Amino acid sequence: MNHIPLSNIKALLLDLDDTLYAYPLCHQAGYEACKALAQDKYGIAGSEFEYAWKTGRNRVHQDLHGQGASHSRLLYVQKASENLFGKSNPQFALDIEETYWRVFLDTMVFNPGVETFLQEAKDKGIKMCIVTDLTAQIQMRKWLKLDLGRYIDFLVTSEEAGVEKPGAYMFELAMEKLGVKAEECAMIGDSEEKDVKGAEALGIKAYKV
Repeated sequence: MNHIPLSNIKALLLDLDDTLYAYPLCHQAGYEACKALAQDKYGIAGSEFEYAWKTGRNRVHQDLHGQGASHSRLLYVQKASENLFGKSNPQFALDIEETYWRVFLDTMVFNPGVETFLQEAKDKGIKMCIVTDLTAQIQMRKWLKLDLGRYIDFLVTSEEAGVEKPGAYMFELAMEKLGVKAEECAMIGDSEEKDVKGAEALGIKAYKV
């Protein structure tokens, strides 16, 4: 991020997942822990779990496209449990979801250079807001794991906004919280479509990392 200029802006909008930390590494650790738990506690073979997870995830994405809840791991595994057991199994769903996020969060660390960049922005008096898809609770848990309150002022999730990036309201809500106009801020994220194009459509400078 050290190539991103911090002059002539009052605020930064920042994506969270795969921008401030490495999402794939955390996801894989959480997913493998879930697969092991499913086999050890519930006797579900790895291949069965993989198929049920994938099927459940795809159904949730289809049913809730464009909503923060479309990323809910609890809904993924609720659907998975119905595929595996032929009926809902809340204990299984809660066990798997808790394990996924516990291991995911245990694995999370800042990407190299991120903390230095955030500290520099803070030292310059630049206000910052996380603008992120997904549900509010888990994004707040990620915030706490990375101790983002040292640097970041506000959080906007797609669950709160009722729309996902590149939807305009995600960025508009962040600017409202920060009290800035489009020309006074910049967006940083890993997605060309969601972060960069979404921000630029509103006249916000945007940078892909």
